[in-house]
Amino acid sequence: MIVRDTHSTSQADSPHTVLVVGGGLAGIAAAVRLARAGVKVTLIETRQRLGGRATSFEDPQTGRTLDNCQHVLLGCCTNLLDLYRMLGVEHCIRWHRTLYFTDHSGAVDTLVADDLPAPLHMTRSLMAFRTLTLKQKLELSLGMLAVMKADFRGRDAQALEEISFLDWLRAHNQGEELIRKFWAVIAISAINELPERMAASHAIQVFQEGFLNHPDAYVMGVSAVPLVQLYDAAQRVIEAAGGRVMLSTGAERFTYHAVRVAGLQTTRSGTIYADDYLSALPFDRLDKLCNEAMARDDARLTPRDRFAVSPIIGIHLWMKNPDGSTVMRHPHLVLMDSPLQWVFQKGHDTEVGGEHLHAVVSAAHGLVDQSAESILSMAEREVRSSVPGAQRATLITGRVVKEKRATFSAAPGSAKLRPGARGAIGNLYLAGDWCQTGWPATMEGAVRSGYLAAHALLEDIGHPPKSLVDDLEPSLLYRMIAR
Repeated sequence: MIVRDTHSTSQADSPHTVLVVGGGLAGIAAAVRLARAGVKVTLIETRQRLGGRATSFEDPQTGRTLDNCQHVLLGCCTNLLDLYRMLGVEHCIRWHRTLYFTDHSGAVDTLVADDLPAPLHMTRSLMAFRTLTLKQKLELSLGMLAVMKADFRGRDAQALEEISFLDWLRAHNQGEELIRKFWAVIAISAINELPERMAASHAIQVFQEGFLNHPDAYVMGVSAVPLVQLYDAAQRVIEAAGGRVMLSTGAERFTYHAVRVAGLQTTRSGTIYADDYLSALPFDRLDKLCNEAMARDDARLTPRDRFAVSPIIGIHLWMKNPDGSTVMRHPHLVLMDSPLQWVFQKGHDTEVGGEHLHAVVSAAHGLVDQSAESILSMAEREVRSSVPGAQRATLITGRVVKEKRATFSAAPGSAKLRPGARGAIGNLYLAGDWCQTGWPATMEGAVRSGYLAAHALLEDIGHPPKSLVDDLEPSLLYRMIAR
């Protein structure tokens, strides 16, 4: 079977056609942006629902729709928020202006902005942390000042890209316990890599743009519905614009001729043709679609095994106290100095009869090859010892979800491996959180990659392109200090 999705671009009444391969956030963002610009888009996705790695699945063990992992966004994620607005799902995000931190002592500290201008807006709450000593707070203040002074996009860019964040912290006199209890837990959560394995540039960006330069940048958004429900709207948007979405359709191989993609062989619909092709696949999946001639002609497609990967583990726990009291009264907790970085309160499950908690281990290199039973046992111990109210809780049931290749590893030197949207193969555009986005491998980075690829394509076919949404404007005081 051959599906002809292309029309001669010389015919005035024929719209330009684009095949977007991959229905994760990058592919959704690119397809929606192109569809709204009047391009006829076909989006194919091998799974039965859109969302890629940041989505949900029907769990046969529990019969529930579970998120692969608890993905969150921050107020600084301007492009992701723009996509949610275009999909009409921004009302599904529940915002948290107070972040809760705890350690094994049982103390719970709150990080919340006050009315002081950025970057001073969280100083009072940080200075009140009971989980940090006075010495550590002073070290932290000096470390934050050094973060503000670091120019990760300018004069310091190369040096910060080549050094690990752990080495940078030690060079700026941050103590080992402070690193474990504060710097590491935030950096690991945001970048999905360990401080000793991540480039300092990525971590400094997270702290500058996510915490310091704007009073709303740190505000955390959590989906109030299963993640997959955020993306179902994309199909309606694309189809309303005259495009289509083909689910359960795997990509097998590009056909290639004269330095152009000539078609895409698929598992269910034969070969699909279009004027242009936009891959929003992970780098290892893209490798399988390309032949040697494509890799020889286009440097973006040289074997991507130069990238290391970093895993994430999501652990769903249903727990209950024997006296019926609340297991976890906070909406979330950041666990300091623990194998778990976060625990989220997902509400009471009436069918199970307990509270549904969702724990996350990012950069789970030392755990991902352990058995699900071992990981679940570890999570149960950590929740009991760290979450106030959970000391006597019993575990009713649990589910471990491993994403062994969740993101590329943002290692020192990895920035130069990340390709741009355009390359020598003129009708093949690349998107994905592993591409050049100016961000680590996050949902915001994925959306940015989709927007950037759509921008390049629209520019090349003569449409007025729309690029990225503006970042939050740093405060005047921040700009003065950071000079």
